[in-house]
Amino acid sequence: MKIEKIKKVGDSKYQLILQNKDVITTYDDVMIKYHLLYRKEIDENILESLLKETKISDIYYKSVKKLTTKMMSKKSYKHWLEKFQLSKQNEENLICKLENVGLLNDLYYAKAYASDKARLSKDGIGKIENDLKEEGISYGMIKDALTVIDLEEMNQKLKKMLMKKIEQNHHYSNQHLKQKIISEFLKLGFSYEEIHSALQEVKWMNETEILQKEFMKTLLKAKKKYQGKELLYQVKNKLYQKGFSVEEINECLEKEINNE
Repeated sequence: MKIEKIKKVGDSKYQLILQNKDVITTYDDVMIKYHLLYRKEIDENILESLLKETKISDIYYKSVKKLTTKMMSKKSYKHWLEKFQLSKQNEENLICKLENVGLLNDLYYAKAYASDKARLSKDGIGKIENDLKEEGISYGMIKDALTVIDLEEMNQKLKKMLMKKIEQNHHYSNQHLKQKIISEFLKLGFSYEEIHSALQEVKWMNETEILQKEFMKTLLKAKKKYQGKELLYQVKNKLYQKGFSVEEINECLEKEINNE
C-alpha cells in the first residue's frame, strides 16, 4: 500500500497517511527500524509488525510518563502494566528497557520510600520495612534502604507524636492512655522498646484534673437516666473503664456528696 504522506506530530511521533486514507500514528524508533522515512510503499506484513511495535512503544512512553511522575517498585509497575495485556516476553523487554534508562530501580525506590515515610508520615521503621516487603523489595535492598533513616530524627518524631497524644487526652487515666498509646504505636511500626523509652521522657498531664472533669461530665450525663445506687454504679463503671482507680473515683464521689 502506498504511503501518501508522512507528518511529524510531536517530539517523537509521526503520522503515516496511507493511500486508503488510514492514519497511523507511530514513534521515531519504529520509523527508524522500518526505514519508513524513505519508503514509498508498505506491505501488509510490515504494516502488521509496525502496528504491534507501535503499541509497545506507546506503552513505553506511557510508562516513562508514569514513572517520571511517581516512582514505583517493579512489583507495582507490573501490576499497572497488566491492563495492557502484553505477552510475557514483551513485558520483560519493556521492564529491561526501563531499568536500563534508570526509571525502574527497586533500590532507588526503596531508599526514596524509606526516606519519605520516615520524614513525612507517622510510620515507624517496622511498618516501613513491612511495606517494602509488600512491594516485593528484596531483603538486601530493604536493609540498604533503611540505612537512610536517621534514628535520632525517628526518636524525636516518636516523642513529638506521644506528647500530642498526651496533651489531647481529656478522658483517660495516664495508665490507661499509656496502654492505648503502646497498642497504637506498635501498629505504626515502632518497637516496644522504642515506645517504652520515649514514654519515660515525655511529660504526663495532671491526672487529677482529667478525672475531675470527666467525673462531672459522666455524672451529669448519667443523672438524666439514673438515680440513687444505680447512678453511682453507672458513674463508677464508666470511669473505671477509662482507667481510673476505684480509690480515685470514690474520692471524687465523696467530694460531690459533701458539696451537696
